[in-house]
Amino acid sequence: MFCSPYANKVGEWCIQYYRKYQKAPLKNIQNLYDTWASDTRNKGLSETIADFLESLSFEYKSLKRDINPQYLIDLAGRYFNKVKLSKLAESILADLETNEVNKAMERLVKHTKVELGVGNWIDVLSDKEAIRSALDRTHEPLITYPGGLGKFFGPHLERDAFIAIQAPEKRGKSFVLQELAFRAVLQRRKVAFFECGDLSEHQVLSRFMTRIARHPARAGVVKIPKTIEYSDTPPKDGEPKEAFVSFIEKVFKEPLSWKMAYRACRQLSESRRLNSLWRLSCHYNSTLSVEGIRNILEDWSREDWIPDVIVIDYVDILNLEYPGLEGRNRIDRVWKQLRRLSQELHCLIITATQAAARAYSANIQTQEHFSEDKRKNAHVTGMIGLNQTAREKEMHILRWNWIDLREGFFSPRQCCYTAICPELANMAVKSIF
Repeated sequence: MFCSPYANKVGEWCIQYYRKYQKAPLKNIQNLYDTWASDTRNKGLSETIADFLESLSFEYKSLKRDINPQYLIDLAGRYFNKVKLSKLAESILADLETNEVNKAMERLVKHTKVELGVGNWIDVLSDKEAIRSALDRTHEPLITYPGGLGKFFGPHLERDAFIAIQAPEKRGKSFVLQELAFRAVLQRRKVAFFECGDLSEHQVLSRFMTRIARHPARAGVVKIPKTIEYSDTPPKDGEPKEAFVSFIEKVFKEPLSWKMAYRACRQLSESRRLNSLWRLSCHYNSTLSVEGIRNILEDWSREDWIPDVIVIDYVDILNLEYPGLEGRNRIDRVWKQLRRLSQELHCLIITATQAAARAYSANIQTQEHFSEDKRKNAHVTGMIGLNQTAREKEMHILRWNWIDLREGFFSPRQCCYTAICPELANMAVKSIF
């Protein structure tokens, strides 16, 4: 199924080993090679395979985090079919050159597709491996938090998920997206962050550096949340329960310099081995499309850089030029394409969207607070609302609620409270749920 004979030989060993032991050979591949090499007379092939295995070993050791197996299976299915079709084409051309038309037709009729990865069919009642894979699959979240926010998110920030953050303007959507991206990198996930024009490259990098260095961009006194607790007073009808935040004040005598920021980046990267996990791609407003994102990711995949998490700031300012479509149908097309991208890459996609005008006066956002097209809720696996009263804004409190959630129980009225520090670009200093 591979183009090269040495790759086919190694693949043969792996298949035979798996059929016997129901697992990959891993380090035992060395024993399989040694046994084969002692019997073969093809020294050239033996040396080639030795070099090949050495390169694979180096790549395996350099992996920064768990691989994305389902995406690799999809790639393998496409690759194997490409190889099979190439060989078929060569054989048919050879038959035609010798005027063996019937033989060429016979090859074409007998050709079958390699059923692997996306598009593969299964027998629902008898495919044991498919059933095992579906039910043994651990819903390990790609991003986790301690405390209340960790309980709020649960397992829902996982592969194949499409999460959107909904809020009115200037509620902190971009800050939240940046916080989730940074948290994912800390947990050694590969993160692709697409800035679509809400902020410039300088502005978004300034926020990232502030978060990493834990130092404000400007000198001054910063109130850093120390605790967040619920009030003992029962809430009034229709209003959220109150919470209180205690702060510590810290004086920063100088603004954040590039040297301070770069030093913080190096220290963080070296202490946690975070090199090459975070990529930022900035674009002018309304110039980047979903297809443009796909093209960038395909270029990166040629470098063996495949993201676990894709953050898009934000979907409403993506390029919506779709010939033949107008209005809400263009919006629906974008959300469908993003959902498809999360399925194709088996990654987590997180973006943000504006809420309707009536969300300004709402204590808690619900499904009715969508803007422009209600089908947004249909395409996401989860829609999160960011809520804040005037008092909560003064107290540096942000309330998160699930507006919609595809799997699991949720109540839109049940909120997670976070104490935030915008000056340090931290939207989850403390949380309760």
